[in-house]
Amino acid sequence: MEKEIINMSVKNYSPHLLDIFKHVGEKGEFTFKCKDKKAAYALRARLHGLRRAMREEKHWLTPVAEACHVSVINEHVLWAHRPDQKIEGEIAKALKEQGFKGKEKAA
Repeated sequence: MEKEIINMSVKNYSPHLLDIFKHVGEKGEFTFKCKDKKAAYALRARLHGLRRAMREEKHWLTPVAEACHVSVINEHVLWAHRPDQKIEGEIAKALKEQGFKGKEKAA
């Protein structure tokens, strides 16, 4: 028997969950110590559900949420982060050294 996925609206989620994605977009990562492993996995599932709802509703924050990796570490710590955050500076430096000027519009 397959588990049925119930699609909920973004409005059904706490605004603080949206703030997690905003924070990751601005700062690169977010950690939250949950009371136990079960709570950490439940929060991760809520964030995945929110991301799905955002995608379906074409929410303005969807690109940020889609770029966010959400996992549970150390048994009960939720960790949300941009996967490339640790190497972004090195990549930018290498691009600059190789003559890439950034976001230029094509003529």
